[in-house]
Amino acid sequence: MKYGFEQMNNAIDNLIENTDGKNTPPISALIKACRENRSTVAEVHNEAHCYVCNNKGYLLITEYIKNGEDPMPYQIVYYCPFCHIGQAQAYNGNNNKDYKCNAVCHPITSILDERAIAEIVHSNKNPKRMTDSEREVLGNKLRRIGLRMPKALERGDAWEGDAPCPF
Repeated sequence: MKYGFEQMNNAIDNLIENTDGKNTPPISALIKACRENRSTVAEVHNEAHCYVCNNKGYLLITEYIKNGEDPMPYQIVYYCPFCHIGQAQAYNGNNNKDYKCNAVCHPITSILDERAIAEIVHSNKNPKRMTDSEREVLGNKLRRIGLRMPKALERGDAWEGDAPCPF
């Protein structure tokens, strides 16, 4: 059982307000209050599928930042401003009243133009199947770092009935 800081903080505040304040509430009362709090938290869902972020709400962009002599790859998180899930991921630590910090999650539109976002949407709507040569190159790269690529199922391998093959 894991509870977030805000959820536990609210549960403790509610219990302190509702008790005499002299005794510490038992852990079972905290867990019960957290479970009650959990049900009041609303989850964010998209009305329609977002093809920019595939309903993740964020995109990871690799940027090469010079660190010493060589540039190092860093994955930077950008939120998707085109969907509800992405807008819930927006964060600016400078606006936080209790814990100010310099952490900021920018929208993907701050670094990509409309054409690049349209290409992301197109590639997410029309996923491309790897050719045999591309699969072989990827398999060699994975073997060099100690991983192996599983063999793809072929028609007939655990594939029964008249249903269309998904790949």
